Amino acid sequence: MPPLKPAYRITAVSVESIRPHERYDPALLREITHSIQSEGKVFDPLLADAGSCMILDGTHRYWALRNLGCSSVPAALYDYLSDEIRIGCWYRCIDRGLDPEGSMGFEKAGREEAIKAVRSRSACLSIIGPKSYLVLPRDGFNIFEAYRLLFRVESELRGKGYSITYASEDASLEGESSGRFGAVLAPPPIKKEEAIYAALTGRLFPLKSTRHMPPSRPLGLSIPLEWLMEDPETAGAKIEARLCGGIFRRVPPGSVIGGRRYDEDVYIYEPRTSNGE
Repeated sequence: MPPLKPAYRITAVSVESIRPHERYDPALLREITHSIQSEGKVFDPLLADAGSCMILDGTHRYWALRNLGCSSVPAALYDYLSDEIRIGCWYRCIDRGLDPEGSMGFEKAGREEAIKAVRSRSACLSIIGPKSYLVLPRDGFNIFEAYRLLFRVESELRGKGYSITYASEDASLEGESSGRFGAVLAPPPIKKEEAIYAALTGRLFPLKSTRHMPPSRPLGLSIPLEWLMEDPETAGAKIEARLCGGIFRRVPPGSVIGGRRYDEDVYIYEPRTSNGE
């Protein structure tokens, strides 16, 4: 098997060692758990930090495997602190405009001021749109308090019938400028050390807080569920044997696979045929 690039290692990790840093969606978890149980396999490995075992991508797969009684999870392990792995955040795209002045500490601001303030973390939260607002920290900036406020505002908006979707920072602002979104709810960026702290302490961020961008990722391993009922050493040996029996086909950045767009290189596992191709 040709070496993968950049350096990540695919193996099995103890389910007890894996550390989420975000909460999960119960409805989505039920759906994914049912899918894995019905298929009898996990198609894609989790992405995790080799040092802390913090999940970079795959929170719902982790909880599904844990709930199904697995002892091991398949994981692609990265050096999270490497400059190759970038961290961004998800903005909340709202279907229509907001006018929250005086509510929950929101203060009116100019559009560019609201963008700059949240990106520099001088604001806890910004609403960006034709009418822009921000919330300034009262007792010093605290990233966990900022995301607690985000969760509260998002929950209240959904309760009032607003439709909210998630997009990257740039895509959200472009969508608001073009009129596809009425407004954008923008949280401050989370730092890597803050994500690790959340994972190690259990003080989890809300769903869709971080957006991790590795330089590449593997897909399509199709690991049988029965392997993951075994200990990590046994499961890892079976995964390694599978990897040696196939090749990885590179798909360039910007490709859409299974309805999801990937901005990084994707390596899709393909087993070798009987004639060695």
